[in-house]
Amino acid sequence: MQATSAYSASKTRGGASIAVAAMVAAASALANAQGQADTTDPVRLGVMQGFPPAPDKRVTKANAFQLPNLRWAFRHTRETSPTAGIDRAASALPLPAHPAGNLDDVTFECDGKPVRLSSYLRDTYTDGFIVLHEGQVLYERYFDSFGPRQPHIWASMTKSITGLLAAMLIDEGKLDPQAKLATYVPELAGNPFGEATIQQNLDMEVALSYPASLPPDLGLFGAVGIVPRREGAPDNIYDFLKVARHPQDATGARVWYYQNGSPEAVAWALRRITGQSWSALVSERIWSKFAQDDAYIQVDPLGTEMASGGMNSTLRDAARFAEAIRKASAGADPDGIPGKAVRLALRPNGNQALFAKGNLANGRSNYAYRDYWYQVNDGDGSIEASGRFGQKIYINPKKALTIVKFSSNPDSAPRAISASAAPAAPAPRRPVESPEAFAGAAKAIYAAIPR
Repeated sequence: MQATSAYSASKTRGGASIAVAAMVAAASALANAQGQADTTDPVRLGVMQGFPPAPDKRVTKANAFQLPNLRWAFRHTRETSPTAGIDRAASALPLPAHPAGNLDDVTFECDGKPVRLSSYLRDTYTDGFIVLHEGQVLYERYFDSFGPRQPHIWASMTKSITGLLAAMLIDEGKLDPQAKLATYVPELAGNPFGEATIQQNLDMEVALSYPASLPPDLGLFGAVGIVPRREGAPDNIYDFLKVARHPQDATGARVWYYQNGSPEAVAWALRRITGQSWSALVSERIWSKFAQDDAYIQVDPLGTEMASGGMNSTLRDAARFAEAIRKASAGADPDGIPGKAVRLALRPNGNQALFAKGNLANGRSNYAYRDYWYQVNDGDGSIEASGRFGQKIYINPKKALTIVKFSSNPDSAPRAISASAAPAAPAPRRPVESPEAFAGAAKAIYAAIPR
């Protein structure tokens, strides 16, 4: 697996080899990805099919991030790693269908060339895609053997749920956003996460560095057990957080650095305050208010939920979640989710200039960031949740437009181990994978909706 090979390389060649191996893996992924989006259906290719599956068709921790195994793994997370359940609602939020004609043929510009929506979805390894307008389903597509009742990984969109939970506790007066996180988690005293405020952690404004051998993605994946763990590396999320260090080149200036540790540290504080697990909080406060199906989240060997990236649900339930957020952001108090807390999480932030210097700025001009939500600043109040491998929730309150995209787009690019290590995000390997391409698709879809 491309990502795992980069992680494992550090066993014998040191941390510097991680970046080299990852770059090689990324180049290999690029060569393999071009023109292959139509040939990676895991069922059609026999991945994990049969009793037992053929040896060369089995998905393991060592190959799960390699096509076509990646596509199977993202739909079968609970079959590859331990998980905790998240309870559904007694009565699901209705999603009435109101098809808007043939949106497959909607065309938008990408890298100076016209692209059809159907081609865009295929070329970005989309598994599921749904569009809602004013709460009605206009367009819903599933690809390469993925189906409506199958759960799918959210990846880093999970962070946005963690941010919403934090906003709820802030609204209730149980969590002080200006307090140091170590106030709630003394074990992190002296640690970058613990010495930063809750709000700095929620906004990814924590100056820190990770060991080269334990980058913020693969180090965490190893601690959870998603990929093979390097010998001597942390074997749980709490210990992984303790490897973070204050950067040697710290100047005291504000930074914007996207990484997985902050939401895991915030989730630790939420557990301490409430005496409940992350999954219990999500069940009680969010998922049980609207969802048709149970969801689940990956956990580490201690049963600690991966609050930065382990959520799994069906496409329609992800759309229900997004709809609840859209209604609340517009002033409603829908489905039992406190509108005041949602609006608190999504209130405008003024950190565009800081975000522009961060490691995810490429393709996100004028974006801001708060509580693990991206603020598009397009004049419509649009917000996004985004996850690695092509996951996206897009909510435009002014246009009453909601879009959810589940994907399994290969991505083995190395992640920055500090803010100074990657002052700007690298360009996507293909223009069609860029944030601008998704934005173009969203605008074209809205323009094609009959009104």
